[in-house]
Formats: sequence, C-alpha cells, structure tokens
Amino acid sequence: MDDRFKMPKLVLCSLVAVGMFFFAVFGVQTFWSEHVTKDYNKHLTEQVYVDVVVNKNANLVFYKTGCPYCEKGKKAVIETAEKSSYPTFYIDVESEDGQALVKKYQVEKAASLVTIRDGQSQLYLYAAKDKQGKITADKKTIKEALDDSKKEAQ
Repeated sequence: MDDRFKMPKLVLCSLVAVGMFFFAVFGVQTFWSEHVTKDYNKHLTEQVYVDVVVNKNANLVFYKTGCPYCEKGKKAVIETAEKSSYPTFYIDVESEDGQALVKKYQVEKAASLVTIRDGQSQLYLYAAKDKQGKITADKKTIKEALDDSKKEAQ
C-alpha cells in the first residue's frame, strides 16, 4: 500500500479513539452527577408555588458547604425529600437569604431540616454523632420529618 495513505488512516483512527474516549468520560461523568452523586435541586414550578404560598406546606433543608454533618446527611435527605409530596428547598446558611431564614426558623446548626405544614413549622437535625463519636445521617429523624403518608392519614 502507498505510504501516503497510511499516515491519514493512523491520524483518523487516533482522532476517533480520542473522540470515543472523551465521549465515554463525559457521558459517565454526566450519568454519575445526575444519578449517583445527587445534588440539591432548586426548580420552582407552579404546583410548588401553590403548596408554599397558598397551602403553606414545604420542606426547608439547611446546609453549609464544607460542613461534615451536612455532607453525611446530604444523600439521605435528598433521597427522602424526593419522595415527599411537598416541595423541598435547599438553603445555604451562609447566603444572605439563608441568614434571614436561619433567624426566622431559629436554626442553630447548619444540618437542620424544617418542615412547614399548614403554616406551622417544626425543626429537626438530620445528622449527628453516634455513640462512637462518628458523624452519621439520622435516617430515622429524616424519615419521620419527611414521611408525609403518616401525617396525611391523621
């Protein structure tokens, strides 16, 4: 075969391989970030507005970037909040708006969860140290706070 056709085929194969590599990496990264390492969702819809403003029902999850308690409880809170029939808002306690809500709901620790039902609020801590001093998500408290099925049946 002629040498002038070998080089372009090699370059083309290399470009295709590099392209496939980048597609695989970014595809895996996108899947990973959307389905494995879930993050706070801040979407607002019409139904959310009705629940919050008219019916006065919502969940407020307070957090602080770098807080070990917040990080340990994050996954459990997000997964449980996704099942809640009420909208969930994630509040950064270090933001200006976050500070206003911290004062309004008397939040003392960043890893706090406030449920608002019919205008009445209740505060929960969603992570704590266990008996061995290890920080863990308080899954029982999270479920108690966000499990709407029991509250709606009452």
